[in-house]
Amino acid sequence: MNSEIAKSRIGEVIRIDTVTSTQADFLATHVPVQNIHIRKKWDSKSDKIMSEEQVFNKYVLNSENNHQFVIVIGSSGAGKSHLIRWFAARLDQAALENEVVLFVRRSDNSLKGTIKQLLELPEVANIPNKAVYDRLVRATSTIDNKKLKDMIYQNFIVEIRNDENDEILSNNEKKRLIELLQYEQFQLNLMKEEGAIDRIYQKVAENETGDSRDVMALFETRDFEVDVNFCDDMIANGAAKNAKKMADAILADDEMPERLSDYMNTLVNRVIQTCAGLEPGDFEQVFVEIRKEIKRQGKNLTLLIEDVTAFTGVNVALLNVLTTEHTGMYENQELCRISSIVGTTEKYFNVNFMDNHKDRVTQFFYIPNDVFGENQNSLYEFVGRYLNAMSLRSDILEEWAKNGALVEEYPIHKGEENANWDKIEIAKGKELSLFPFTKKAISNLYMCILQPDYRTPRYLLRDVIERSMRNYLFKKESFPEFAIERINDIPFESLYVSTYIHQQVEERQADRVERFIRVWGDASDLEYENNGIKYLGGLPIGFYEDLGIPIFTGRKGDKSKYQKNIAKPTKRNDNDITDNHINTPSTTRVDPEMADFLLGQRTLQIWIDGGELNVGATTKDVVNITKARDEINKKFLISAINWQIEGVALDNLNRVKSTKDFIGFERQKRSTKNALVILPADRETQGILEAFLAYVTLGNGSWNFDNSAMMVYRVQIWIEKWKKIIIDAVNSFEKQQIDYQDCALATEMIREIMQGVFTGTKVEGIPITNLMAKNLKNNSQNAHCPEWNSLVSMLLNNDEKAKDVITQYYNIIQGNLKSSQVFIRATEFNTDVRKIQKAKLLIPGEQLMLNDPIPQRREIREIYEKIYTRIPKVAEAEINKANKLLEQISMFIDYEDIDDEDIEDLVDKIKDFYETASNSLVNVHGNLSVLDGIKKDAKTIAVAFGEVEKGIDCKDALDTLLMFSKDPLSKLERLLLTLQVVQKDVEYVTRDVAKRKDNIFVDNGGDLSARYEESRSKIEEDCKLVADWKVM
Repeated sequence: MNSEIAKSRIGEVIRIDTVTSTQADFLATHVPVQNIHIRKKWDSKSDKIMSEEQVFNKYVLNSENNHQFVIVIGSSGAGKSHLIRWFAARLDQAALENEVVLFVRRSDNSLKGTIKQLLELPEVANIPNKAVYDRLVRATSTIDNKKLKDMIYQNFIVEIRNDENDEILSNNEKKRLIELLQYEQFQLNLMKEEGAIDRIYQKVAENETGDSRDVMALFETRDFEVDVNFCDDMIANGAAKNAKKMADAILADDEMPERLSDYMNTLVNRVIQTCAGLEPGDFEQVFVEIRKEIKRQGKNLTLLIEDVTAFTGVNVALLNVLTTEHTGMYENQELCRISSIVGTTEKYFNVNFMDNHKDRVTQFFYIPNDVFGENQNSLYEFVGRYLNAMSLRSDILEEWAKNGALVEEYPIHKGEENANWDKIEIAKGKELSLFPFTKKAISNLYMCILQPDYRTPRYLLRDVIERSMRNYLFKKESFPEFAIERINDIPFESLYVSTYIHQQVEERQADRVERFIRVWGDASDLEYENNGIKYLGGLPIGFYEDLGIPIFTGRKGDKSKYQKNIAKPTKRNDNDITDNHINTPSTTRVDPEMADFLLGQRTLQIWIDGGELNVGATTKDVVNITKARDEINKKFLISAINWQIEGVALDNLNRVKSTKDFIGFERQKRSTKNALVILPADRETQGILEAFLAYVTLGNGSWNFDNSAMMVYRVQIWIEKWKKIIIDAVNSFEKQQIDYQDCALATEMIREIMQGVFTGTKVEGIPITNLMAKNLKNNSQNAHCPEWNSLVSMLLNNDEKAKDVITQYYNIIQGNLKSSQVFIRATEFNTDVRKIQKAKLLIPGEQLMLNDPIPQRREIREIYEKIYTRIPKVAEAEINKANKLLEQISMFIDYEDIDDEDIEDLVDKIKDFYETASNSLVNVHGNLSVLDGIKKDAKTIAVAFGEVEKGIDCKDALDTLLMFSKDPLSKLERLLLTLQVVQKDVEYVTRDVAKRKDNIFVDNGGDLSARYEESRSKIEEDCKLVADWKVM
């Protein structure tokens, strides 16, 4: 490799579109195609396999002078253009005397370029109809790119408006389609790069980019797909009614996008013809004139068309021309014999060729994706020729091509590398160096980077050779750092190779060394000597030196013993290529456990290289990684960390492990949110996963396997580093220490207040022992407001959950993670209780807004929040009830500053009232037992008045609850009820007195009898007594 020359030549030599490279570079890099499939019919099941040389001699030279219409067919990048250009080069070398050869290049993929090439033939200089000639030249004169795109777009709308065909779309649907096409956002979608209009534009415009894609100038179903968001935006943007109707129809009918694309494709040719100023008849006419002129000169025509899609717009006319023979019914037209070889893709052939054209194809040359023959030498030669051409000055190759491009005279560059690098012989005495590749590297890169359907020359050139060589030439110090997809298809020979490398090589270089020995070497760390040359990882030490790759100390061994005894999963033979693909790497027999480990190891490497880790799936490649993860989460971390010593309550641990994984992984495909700690996709995480992968596969659930001590050591180092992070994740969330135990304590204290278990006036007075005691009270009859009793019911419904947290969170447990015996961590318990009491049972709202990811902890927090937030309303409702009660009592007595003696005096007066009424023969009887009970409880009733008044005056809702916790309203209600009964009896007595007065009469109209004077005095005395009830 001559790096200096290659740096300037790489862009010239590596051309994805071979037609844009020079003839010399093309011939220097050409590798003979050995497996062209020859078919008479496209659907034929029997192919004849021929080399390109055989095909050239039998068909392209056309020694029998037959009319031929040959289709070269293959997928994009398979080498159709390359083969057709090689045919053109060979015909040029053959210099057939009576054969006019026209190679229609795909240099700019446009109609203009195509037509110009046709008309540049010397033989057509004297064709008649010069006006047609001039019009065709002017047909695609350069137009501003955007204007041309706009012209194409608007011409579709014009064609739809004037289209009377309703086989695919009805007239109404066409009107709606026009409105949709005129909607700005839809137009932008169609006109974006690689959109439908852009694809059609590529076939019309004069494009200097050399685009070599096998682009089909057609609409596709995806061009007309819309989603709900698009339709919503149409409404928001005020789109036309018919445009919205069409969008809705697309959304509702899965077949509508296909119908629309099918319909639009019927208009493509007409639009292209209009925009290019072409008529199919013009194209056919000029071809007829060309063939007549060539016939007049006694010559025949061989037409090589690299890409038939360049003729979109006149493709039918072209196919008519190519399939028109010079004999039979056309003999009197005096046309020359035409032998055409046309390149296309299978899709274009199936979609755009009409049946009558398909039937007129004389031969199919099918190029499979893998065109490198039956052994890897063709693959190596392909790479070697490009490396050699890059290292030679262009004038050297041009001189070689000018002199006939003979292989025996093929120029070879002088390399700068170690002489031991692999070479490939292309002719006797002609060897090409593969530096900076080995043969193994070429095979491995071909298999790893290229998917089966993309193992074609184009993708090999673009994704392997160019990618790697730009890395080598312009960033040699990091080579090989270029992307190598599926590198894990090449597992290390031993699970310890990666570890040994990372132990000896600095991290930024370790990946480079790994790639080198995996892809270039034999994926081992074996160090041995053979024929005086020292090897490491299957590669001579000189290779490391040439590339500046760090050298590490490998395991000492003997090459022959190593090859005999060690399973080599990636060993490939030179004959691993079949007709269609390189065989998958053959492997020696390995035990199932090691096979499972290596498969998991490959999957981990794919993840480290940027892929996703699909843990949790049941597919073979990840099932054991899932087991390894579960082993870490469900067993290892539980036993490896002394949780209680580290400050983690086992109740908390139980709640975490029942719903969450302790660890998950970066780029984990599923259940990422189920992990508390996300481990990065780095070598350390790879190492710990590999250790537990070995544990579940090689050790079958134990550390009993070869060299397990190193794995155990790796695990110990990892747990010491990550232990604190995992513990913090268990004990906190969103930078907040867990608080569900605080919520449980606060909830339990609220219950004790509201149930009257605690009857003090300050929360600090709640005894700590209460919180552990079984002190539930029946929710018996009381005088509290409904809101109070509703909250008590809620507390009772959740009391068991809160109590369970308190007893288990602070429990010191021996052995099992949960125990029926309770030994409290007294210091922590007392501290937490005092903290909650000091905060007056309040856990800040902003703290509660943080989302605890553990559902069983979150449930306790939510219970507390629901309860605590109801306290203000309960306090308000209790105060309202108290005020109403006092208002009613005030109608009978003055309760301000009332004491027990006042209440006792009141009871005595009530008793006197009943006694007087009884002596006066009034039918009222007081309940003396009730009155005696009130007198007995006079002190507590008086206290209740004070508690109620203080509760009403409290500014804090919790203080209000504390004042009402002993249910003082029940005592006031008891007094009120008695007063209301007495009031009714007083009213009765009053009525009775009035009645008696009415029954008193005067004999003979005189004065009252003296005998009633005593009764009158007694009644007046009773009334005075009633009037004196109010306590002053």
